[in-house]
Amino acid sequence: MQFNTLFYIFIFLCIVPINVANAAAKKLLFCYEDKEIAPMFLGTGQEIPIQRPGASADVLRLLDDAVDGVDIEFVRKPWRRCLKDLESNKVNAVIASFREGREQIAVYPMDEDAKPNAQFAISKFGSCLLGRDKFRSQWQSRDKFNTKTFTIAVPSGYGLSAVLKKEPLFVHETVSKENAFELLNKGVVDSSIDICQVDKIKASSYPYSDTDVKALFPPYEFTLGYLVFSHQFYENHPTLSHKMWQWVSEFDTAPIYIDYLNSAKQPKN
Repeated sequence: MQFNTLFYIFIFLCIVPINVANAAAKKLLFCYEDKEIAPMFLGTGQEIPIQRPGASADVLRLLDDAVDGVDIEFVRKPWRRCLKDLESNKVNAVIASFREGREQIAVYPMDEDAKPNAQFAISKFGSCLLGRDKFRSQWQSRDKFNTKTFTIAVPSGYGLSAVLKKEPLFVHETVSKENAFELLNKGVVDSSIDICQVDKIKASSYPYSDTDVKALFPPYEFTLGYLVFSHQFYENHPTLSHKMWQWVSEFDTAPIYIDYLNSAKQPKN
């Protein structure tokens, strides 16, 4: 009887450290938009795709595996709801670009000048206008035009950056990026928009290879996406937060984003 008791105590002591280690992993609730934003996140609605969820989701899954002490759980909501829930700590993290005032609801990896440190960005995109030779040539002399001269197809909800809003562009909204590319290919519009650079590598998801449509370099805009935390999560777990930022800074995310961009190119004639 004494032997059995000692045996069970031994087994219990062996199991307890494992359970404590598992319990020590902090759940991080990550929120992202319930609309497709390729190549970052694919699919729509609240469902989290298991296969090919998007480049940013893949990167976060790799982070989850690599960093001890964190267990990432994904949830999808409208983007404004994600930000609102981050502010109220109903979710713990999102991936977001930096905008003035957003630091009031999110903690960014800041440098000594109190600005987001690009070294810790999880995504670095350059965006370019797309167009045929004629458009690219005329675009160079666009300062001569005083009215909306060129038509540009952009997905609904995308919006134009502050830079492009000042340009002579008439915006034609489409239901998707694929539809915008189709209109450009058919000559219905003069231009569209595409990610043309990932970090320092040129890239494209434009699927039509039998036209003279090309990107206008240099990119008109660079966008950096940061893994940001709610203030409460960061205050409670500063060491863990910095461990995740450090992993991002050391991991080359560009090949994953480029792979998704390339896979979006379906042969079209």
